Amino acid sequence: MPTLHDVARHAGVSIATVSRVLRGISSIAPDTRERVLSSVAALGYAPNPLGQALRAGHINAVALLVGDIEQGWYASLARDMQVALEEEGMDLLLFNLGHSETRLREVLERAVSMRLRGVALATSDHIPGAALEPVRARLAEAGIALIAVGRNLEEIGIPSVAHDDEQASRIAVGHLVQRGYTPIAYMSRIRKSATGRVRFAGYLAGLAEHGIARDPAMEWDIAESYRFKAGYNVMRDAIARGVGMRSVIAGSDELALGAMAAARDAGLRIPEDVAVLGFGGLEWGGYVRPALTTLDADTSAFGKGFCTVLKALAGGGSAPPVSLVPRRLIARESA
Repeated sequence: MPTLHDVARHAGVSIATVSRVLRGISSIAPDTRERVLSSVAALGYAPNPLGQALRAGHINAVALLVGDIEQGWYASLARDMQVALEEEGMDLLLFNLGHSETRLREVLERAVSMRLRGVALATSDHIPGAALEPVRARLAEAGIALIAVGRNLEEIGIPSVAHDDEQASRIAVGHLVQRGYTPIAYMSRIRKSATGRVRFAGYLAGLAEHGIARDPAMEWDIAESYRFKAGYNVMRDAIARGVGMRSVIAGSDELALGAMAAARDAGLRIPEDVAVLGFGGLEWGGYVRPALTTLDADTSAFGKGFCTVLKALAGGGSAPPVSLVPRRLIARESA
């Protein structure tokens, strides 16, 4: 494979001159530029992007840190983040946090040593703001932007591209009330998930807007993940206890599908006996039966929004503290 030295020797110029030509510096004489470019073509020389990036002080890559790689929403996010980043000439590195604060600190430390362009933080878990201050300072010193994706971390000083999840829960409550599906239960991770708490606040606000009293029996705080099994177990136990819910808002499409399976196994009809509404807008929701009513997640908007904020922050610039992406209610058969 030809090197920069080979091009310089072939063109009869210095390595520095070849480098300046390839970087597009205009002070090079036209005949010298033409000679260098002819040598590049003749030898088939291709610049090493990694070497170029390291000389510039960073590599053209962004780390995407996801809370739970098995959750379908994160797969969609990774896909659309990659598309958006490639359009900007950048690569995506994917890291699974597994709901671990220790893992989060470790990966952020690695981002500094890897000289990345930025870090996209996508997790619903608690973010230990004070404990992360030292590594956040090192990220800032290295010119590596830390941007939250999917939730609002404006309160701890992290620029964010997020859904308005409180408003989304209020929309969900209004949809169910309008169709007579009350009382409404709420199923999600609440105490262990910052996103879950925001959605729960929207659920309570939605009840209040429609004059519905809060009922603790309808508030199902899941200690497990947002996955199918948790939704199944919680719904099965509620049915066994005789909780009189007429509908359920689930914190993810996976939880919703688990809840639907438990209801069907108990002989309940959906939505005639109990309606189910999810969060996420995952593609398979339109192909289960009954098809799942859900609040969608525009992951393509997150990818584009992240790149917009990243470019705004480049070179010490500024960006809005939060960019909110609205959720859209997709009404289907389950509610």
